[in-house]
Amino acid sequence: MGALTRLLNVPALIRHLRRNRAGRSVWDPTDDLELALYGAVFGNNFLHYGYFPEPPADPESISLADAKRAMDDYASLLVERVRPGERVLDIGCGMGGLLARLDAAGALPTGLTPNRSHAAHIRAHWPHIPLLEGTLESFDPRQRPERFDAAINAESFQYIALDEGIERVKSFLAPGGRWIVIDYFRLKPDSKNRSGHLLADFDAAVARHGLDVVERVDVTDNVVPSLAYARVLADRFALPVARFFSERFFLRHPFLGYLFQPDVREKLAKVRLDTLDPEVFKREKRYLLYVLQPKS
Repeated sequence: MGALTRLLNVPALIRHLRRNRAGRSVWDPTDDLELALYGAVFGNNFLHYGYFPEPPADPESISLADAKRAMDDYASLLVERVRPGERVLDIGCGMGGLLARLDAAGALPTGLTPNRSHAAHIRAHWPHIPLLEGTLESFDPRQRPERFDAAINAESFQYIALDEGIERVKSFLAPGGRWIVIDYFRLKPDSKNRSGHLLADFDAAVARHGLDVVERVDVTDNVVPSLAYARVLADRFALPVARFFSERFFLRHPFLGYLFQPDVREKLAKVRLDTLDPEVFKREKRYLLYVLQPKS
């Protein structure tokens, strides 16, 4: 279909503009670029770092198979902390990889996701696993009588407000229930990368809301090889491919090249990969696994 034909196809144009303006809430799951990317590259259903039990010294020695195995080993850290038959709420369950692992291990998982594309993907692959759509904050536990023996936040609590999030998680736990959190935390408020809760704030909130720390494991050294691997891919493949295709595009469209090529070249030349630098990450953050339990 040519550009003029697409422009004159008003219904299709409106749908395209709505998708790009409203975001995922109106996307067809088959159009989700995140799902397509992870599915094509890794061939699994995980959206998180990998865990390397024995971190490699040289990131260039990491193969795609190693990276995929590390993502599965990450899930194993969580699965081994859940017993068969336990009811488990996976908060921010992504594409359902952890749900599938919990299900295979004999647990009784329920997923919670605010992403419609992820929800459709999970229902298509594991229709027997219960699924809640919405944010953690949007669910009133008084309207949901079910309680869980364990709740898991795998790289998802960083997007949730501390006090409201902790109280909401506690309200979903059965007596004696556990909250398993694995995520990265900032050490200083002025770090370059502002994603993640401040570790001091999280620890203070845990104490303030009456949670006992049953287990706390620092897995920073085990997950940063994921960053090193991503940086190698970006340096060796992503950026060169981006430069190649941009130059090829402007060669075929000289008028657009006259207008935009200098800016594109400048932006590609300025791309910095500090967020993928393991040493920067270790200076600014800690990747921690917590098992928490409300005080009896």
